Amino acid sequence: LCAQDEGKTSIPLDHFYAKPIHGATALRKILKDFHFGLYSGLGKTYFNGKDGKGHVINIPLAATLHYEFDRYRIGAGYSYELMGMGSLSSNTTGEKINPTGHIRKYWGMAGVSFYRWNDYLFTGDLQVGSYKMKVNYNSSQVVTSTFFNFGVTAERNLSEYFKVFVRPYYEIKSCNLMPSGGQSIHYNINGLYATVGFTYSIPELPRCFLRDCHAQINHAHGNKEYRSRRHPIYKKQNPGYGENDPVLLKYKGKNKKKLDPY
Repeated sequence: LCAQDEGKTSIPLDHFYAKPIHGATALRKILKDFHFGLYSGLGKTYFNGKDGKGHVINIPLAATLHYEFDRYRIGAGYSYELMGMGSLSSNTTGEKINPTGHIRKYWGMAGVSFYRWNDYLFTGDLQVGSYKMKVNYNSSQVVTSTFFNFGVTAERNLSEYFKVFVRPYYEIKSCNLMPSGGQSIHYNINGLYATVGFTYSIPELPRCFLRDCHAQINHAHGNKEYRSRRHPIYKKQNPGYGENDPVLLKYKGKNKKKLDPY
C-alpha cells in the first residue's frame, strides 16, 4: 500500500463541519450604516434688530437619521424647541415683549469625521433647513428665513451599535415682523446651543435565538452566525477577553472585603 502524502487528509474536513453562513441579511447590511438619534440640550437665542434687541432660552427636543460611509455622513432631522424666559424691547414703542412659544425645525445635514482620540470621534457638521416660529403674538406676521448651524460632534462608541455624543453649535437665522399697517422689522436671531444625545443602528447580525445560550461573542448555531444575547446595547456585542468587565467580580463592591468572594 502506498503511504499517504504528508499534510493531506484522506477525507476532507468539510464532510464533517458545516460551512458557516454569515447571519446578516441584505437588508441588515444596508441598515447597519443608518443611525437613528435623539438629543436635547439648552440654547440661548439673541434677537437683534433696528427696533430693539433681547434674548430667549431654548430647549430643543430632536430626532435625527443619518447614513455613514467612510469618514462622511449625510442625513436629516426634526426638532421641537420650547422658547421662553427672555425679553425683547422695542426702541420704537418702548414696549417689552416676552416671546414665549415654540419653534419647529426641519433640516438636512452633512458632516466629516476629522479626528479620533482613544474612544472618542470628532466630526464637523453642518445643518441647513427651515423653521416655523409659534409665539405669543400673531405668528402670521412673522416671516422666517432659512437657517443653518455648524458645530462639532464628539461621540463615544459604547457598543458597535450604540453611541452617546455631545454637540455644541452656533446657529444663524433671521425673521421679519410684519405689523399691520407698518413697515417690516428685520431681526437677526442667532443662537448658541449645547446638546447631548445618543444614536442607535440596527445590528448586522441577528440576536441568538436560544435563551439558554451563554456565548459572549459572535457564534454559530448550525451553519448560521448570531450575536450574543448576553450583553445590553450599551456594551460591546462581540467583546475581547475582559473588555466589557475589566474588573474581576472579586474586586467589586462588598466582595473586596471577603476572603473568598467566589
